[in-house]
Amino acid sequence: MTPYVLVSRSAEYETRLRTLLGERLAVIPGEFLTFGPEAVASRLPEAPRVALLGPVLNFEETRGLAEALTAKHPDLGLIVVREQRSDLEDWVDELELHAVLSPDASDDTTVALLDRLASWMIANGRASLHDFDAPLALEIDDLPFVDLTGSTVDEPEAAEVEPSAPDWEFPPIEAGMPTEAIAVVAPKGGQGKTTLAVNLAAGLAEIAPNSVVLIDADLQFGDVTTALALEPERTIVDAVADAAADEIVLKTALTHHSGSFFVVAGAPSPELGDSIPTDALGRLIERLRASFRYVVVDTTPGLGEHALAVLEHITDAVFVTSMSVPSLRAMRTEFDLLTRIGLMPGNRHVVLNQTDRLSGLTVRDAENIIGAPIDVEVPRSSAVLLASNRGVPLIHDDARDPAAKAIRSLLSRIAPEVDQKRRRAQRR
Repeated sequence: MTPYVLVSRSAEYETRLRTLLGERLAVIPGEFLTFGPEAVASRLPEAPRVALLGPVLNFEETRGLAEALTAKHPDLGLIVVREQRSDLEDWVDELELHAVLSPDASDDTTVALLDRLASWMIANGRASLHDFDAPLALEIDDLPFVDLTGSTVDEPEAAEVEPSAPDWEFPPIEAGMPTEAIAVVAPKGGQGKTTLAVNLAAGLAEIAPNSVVLIDADLQFGDVTTALALEPERTIVDAVADAAADEIVLKTALTHHSGSFFVVAGAPSPELGDSIPTDALGRLIERLRASFRYVVVDTTPGLGEHALAVLEHITDAVFVTSMSVPSLRAMRTEFDLLTRIGLMPGNRHVVLNQTDRLSGLTVRDAENIIGAPIDVEVPRSSAVLLASNRGVPLIHDDARDPAAKAIRSLLSRIAPEVDQKRRRAQRR
């Protein structure tokens, strides 16, 4: 018997529930929603009793699932797994749900809520005790439950499980202090764009601790959190939601790194990344610029709509290319296009990455191909891969490596005070 079913795009939450419920839980990946809610309903185990929807499902997906699942199983108990947001009341009013549970709720609270819903379903003739294949842990009157069914059964007062907000505050920006947004751009993938973005954020945090945020806007295959060994609870999908216009909600979408900077994690799936509106991405950059000294954006390779939207809202752009002729020619094409449409940033930094004397090209050759001077040359180094595999920025993992020193020179171009502070620290 499999009384519980989870429909979610969060592998982390799936693991948590599997630990709690074991074989009593069936999981249907949220990616099946691509084929419609009926495709998910068709994969339900026989006679499930409780369905948990979320996290990382939007309103339309949740509504479609609720309708499809209850049409097939009218007595099914429905729980939405969703963090507390300003629009949560709308969800509660418009969907036929039985409970709302925060994904951050403790294991004890989660089990208590499931047991309470089971108790209510048994009391109302929707299920029997044997359906849940385990004795109920708590009495009905002792359990939190959000009832949205309009039933006349005598039930305790509703209670929502609310996530706690982070205990940090956005650092104040001094009056007159300019804020900067820096996009890291590459015409092709595999040029080292994410490595540079991660190290830029780590370096800028040395002069502006907790006032640097790194956005993983590589919306299909962003891997900033992997490069930093982070396990985010929220992603850019949450950060661009309408509810994130509220500063408290926006704070919950950020992941803090021990290097004193914050990260907006990449989308959990390519489909969700592609669904982010381009104007929402621009608004996110502007909102973060109002609270952070530096906003670093790792972009999607090429010049798609999202990358162009980023370039409309930045002060600096770091253009990254390798020493291959196709990459250099693609960079030349990218420069020509940006100049033609008026989006070439005023502060441009061209980085020739992974340089190698055995490539058959010189720096002068590269400049001739792209038609622009190279500002920073980063030599090929095995230390880059080692640092990435450790989840540590290269400039902190091996400061003496030639590639780390080259990245430091890029930092000095963007924020000269980084170099000044480091020299003072070395003298001390």
